[in-house]
Amino acid sequence: MHTYPVKESFSLCENTPVLRYFEVFFASPRRALLTFIALHSAVLLLIPREPAFQVEIFRDYAVKLFSGLLPYADFAYEYPPLSLIILALPGPFADYPVLYAFLFGLEMLLLDVLILYCLSRIGTRPVILYGVGFLLFWRLPFIRHDLAMVAATAAGAALLLRGRALWAGFLWGLGGALKLYPMVAAPALAFGAGLREAIKRWAVAGAVFVLGIAWGFAAFGTETVYFLTYHADRPAMVESIPANIQLLLPEHEVIHSYGSFNVVGPWSGPLVGLFEAIQIATVGIALLAGFLRRDAVFGAAAAIFAFAVFGKVLSPHFLLWPLPLLALCRFRHERLTWGLYFAAIALTTFINGEYWAIEGNLPYFTFLLTVRNLLLLPLFVLILLPQKEKKG
Repeated sequence: MHTYPVKESFSLCENTPVLRYFEVFFASPRRALLTFIALHSAVLLLIPREPAFQVEIFRDYAVKLFSGLLPYADFAYEYPPLSLIILALPGPFADYPVLYAFLFGLEMLLLDVLILYCLSRIGTRPVILYGVGFLLFWRLPFIRHDLAMVAATAAGAALLLRGRALWAGFLWGLGGALKLYPMVAAPALAFGAGLREAIKRWAVAGAVFVLGIAWGFAAFGTETVYFLTYHADRPAMVESIPANIQLLLPEHEVIHSYGSFNVVGPWSGPLVGLFEAIQIATVGIALLAGFLRRDAVFGAAAAIFAFAVFGKVLSPHFLLWPLPLLALCRFRHERLTWGLYFAAIALTTFINGEYWAIEGNLPYFTFLLTVRNLLLLPLFVLILLPQKEKKG
């Protein structure tokens, strides 16, 4: 098994002295939990009070909702209908941009605390790995709504490790109804289970997912299908690997569409098509690796990583998606794997502050992006490498 058994002491760190130091320092999951809650809370308090443009988009959605407009029918909304709840919770204060942004960030912090708590129920080490990775994202988790889906997948994985697989299916289905991507992990629910048990797990996940989507069609009409078709004709987002390749080729153009910078040119269609196939193939390879190990959490983590990294859309916060699940896994080369992952996160956060260079210094931006994406490719290979069998 790649994933950590429940209540393991997490002393398997002979090759990771830095982590061993942290584990000795924290001494217990509870101390690690409280430390990272404090550190993550400090980030929310330290980030600028002026709302980020992403939060302003969410606030605008909330204003429209509270004014009686219907999503999809009266205004464009690119996410599944269940995710409206996340944006609407601070909605009563949508007329106050700074307050809405803070309350939205506080909502994300509470979800982060839930993730930390779930990981602490497994052991100290997952808390440390997730906690450090989260800090490297700096403000990004507080200005996106993805922590809701990340919390659903993380809580489901923790429950799966504790033998509560049907609840894991429920939460992964819920995560899928919030933002689709957790459903790529759903096949992993069957790993290590008999056929009847696997069908029950899939049935729970599928039912929750379908109901979570279907209510939107009942409430908002057939226009709800918009969120499923939104990305169909979207070009490659500037941070994605297919866009990065185009930036290294002649005759490309960076345009602003679909709420982001995207790259178009003569190679756009072939590269996007190629990477759609690569995305499907790498997700399949990741799930196969999990199946061969009979390890559902590992299969889910690797599949979510592949789905996030190899598509035509790669937003900075996508690297957050697999973080808590990967924190529950062990790898053949621990230090190298986590070193590359943390470096990729840190560089992603830095790049997010350098978007001015897209118009002001594109070669500089392309260099940063190429370095980051060159970290992701070997990282995926390292994640998939089987562990060495222990002798004796």
